Amino acid sequence: RKMADSMPSKVLHIRNLPEECTEMDLRSLSCQFGLVNRVLFLSRKQQAFVEFSTIEEAATMLATCQAQPIRLGTRNLIAQFSNKQEITIPVSDPNSRAAGTDGRILLVTVTDVQFPVTLEVIYQVFGMCGTITKLVIFNKQGKEQALVQFERAEDAAVAMERFQGKNIYSGCNTLNIQYSNLPDITVKYNNDRSYDFTNPTLPAGEQGLGGDALLSARFPGMPGPGAPPNAKIPTQPGGF
Repeated sequence: RKMADSMPSKVLHIRNLPEECTEMDLRSLSCQFGLVNRVLFLSRKQQAFVEFSTIEEAATMLATCQAQPIRLGTRNLIAQFSNKQEITIPVSDPNSRAAGTDGRILLVTVTDVQFPVTLEVIYQVFGMCGTITKLVIFNKQGKEQALVQFERAEDAAVAMERFQGKNIYSGCNTLNIQYSNLPDITVKYNNDRSYDFTNPTLPAGEQGLGGDALLSARFPGMPGPGAPPNAKIPTQPGGF
């Protein structure tokens, strides 16, 4: 179907992105036309989906792009209305998530580890993409791994696209991400290896620190599930 014949949508499909383009570059550009709810950045395909708060805002960017090419970096952007009204995981794509799951849980393996893989670091990185409800970190066969459960499958998809193959720090702590085949993460304790943000009263296990106290100590000021912790990731060139 031709671009002009596409049904109006809050979501624009953006193509012909330059290789050097980042999600932040596209988000900053799109914000000139309205409130951006979400960006699904497909860097390997040099494409993206931008979801605005209203159809009118999306239409404004599209009209501008059609009237006079919008240039980002070295290329003119190609835009059209998406056939979706919001950014979601394509259910029919067998590679988008494990069969029998709802696509909210990611299995993260961290390789080339030079800095500690902690609950706070994983939370801060993946919390950029949406609300995390449960989180577990563990070491399996010498590999540092984590299970990250989001409130929304769409946020897990964004995290997958945004962080797959990326380094947390410059040249190290590389993220390898896939969908977990678990339908849900079972968390028995709230401590430095696991946390259920929907149930902060869980015991801390052998550490003897109650769930409420641990929540306050490790994630100060958290008003509810998914709020960002105060822990900071050391900033290094090339990392996040």
